[in-house]
Amino acid sequence: MKIHTKYIQMIPFIYILIGLIWIMGTDYLLSLSNYSVEQIHFLETFKGLLFIFFTAILLFIFIRNLRDSKLIEEEKDKLTLLIDTMPDCVSFKDGEGKWLQINKFGAQLFELEGIDCQGKTDRDLAQYTDFYHDALIYCIETDEDAWKAGKATRCEEVVPLRDGSSKTFDSYKVPIFHDDGSRKGLVVIGRDITALKESESLLRESEKMAVLGLLAAGIAHEIRNPLTTIKGFMQMSQEKTIKLDDHVDVLVDEIDRINSIVNELLLIAKPTDVIFSDKNINSNVNEVVQLLSIEASRKSTQINVIELDQFNTYCNDSKLKQVFINIIKNALDAISTKGEITITLYDKNEDYVAVKFEDNGCGIEESQLKHIGEPFYSLKDNGIGLGMTVSLSIIEAHKGSIHITSELDVGTCVEVWLPKSK
Repeated sequence: MKIHTKYIQMIPFIYILIGLIWIMGTDYLLSLSNYSVEQIHFLETFKGLLFIFFTAILLFIFIRNLRDSKLIEEEKDKLTLLIDTMPDCVSFKDGEGKWLQINKFGAQLFELEGIDCQGKTDRDLAQYTDFYHDALIYCIETDEDAWKAGKATRCEEVVPLRDGSSKTFDSYKVPIFHDDGSRKGLVVIGRDITALKESESLLRESEKMAVLGLLAAGIAHEIRNPLTTIKGFMQMSQEKTIKLDDHVDVLVDEIDRINSIVNELLLIAKPTDVIFSDKNINSNVNEVVQLLSIEASRKSTQINVIELDQFNTYCNDSKLKQVFINIIKNALDAISTKGEITITLYDKNEDYVAVKFEDNGCGIEESQLKHIGEPFYSLKDNGIGLGMTVSLSIIEAHKGSIHITSELDVGTCVEVWLPKSK
């Protein structure tokens, strides 16, 4: 604005100077000529008209440029007002890192109000504030990173405040180049995302609490299975239908399984490797059937085991038992009464043995079948949705797989493939 005003003030003097040179110069040239009086009079009239013509052209160009300049200044004022009202830190720098403009938010942030920033570098401005000296010097490094990248870059920058707190900015730096590739300018926009980061932190804490609650529910789900077995044997003993002494081993096994689950929970902070060993899978299946036989009899459901051969697999016996219990309990839940569960152990191929669980329960819809195994997805009214998720994880750890097929009102088939012992 100052440069523009200076030129405007000089225009009258330049016009007078050119006018004097034109008049005096042409008069002098005419005085030296041999023209007649009529010719000299004609030439004087012509040079006057010519002067008026060129003056009109220059005046037209001046007025047009003045109008354009006024429009440019008005647009510049609008843009400056818009930038100053933005709640972001906005600054413009030239190719040498000298500041061209910074909005009020940025000037207040770095305590540069009242300082003429135009033409100064970050290093120059750092001398005006001790507190933000290092922050401004750091801007030189991040600016250079944007120049080297040759495209818009984005990073998070933390700016300390005098009260001991800080603000986090999501900074965009856009380098602009000339056609020859030289540096032209840099646009820097820093959006204050302090509140957003605080909200994200609170959300993460909320998610942690939600996951903790779901984890507790999952642990309760896993512990409920052996507790149900223990309760069933105790009730049968009270009813004098069985002798508890004959089933002490089963009860001890279930208590050990509860203890194992609790130990896993306690060791979450320091997980240990699961111990694998060569085990007979037929024995594992029969032990699970024995554990769930009382619950099955209460529902008038028959569990049949078909062993086409004896198979060994390299596994963790307790983990596999947990998987088989989950599958059989799901089958029992799908059967209303007088159902049948058939477990078949057979040779799938030269590498895998298959344990197939078939029931004649209510079945599963095709649209629901693809979601089986997803965390916390359950078809039961009060289900947790962790049983099959845990089972899939265990089988994957055993280098095996689970395959489920089902038909409504016909039943469900679950095949567990496990690698044979080598």
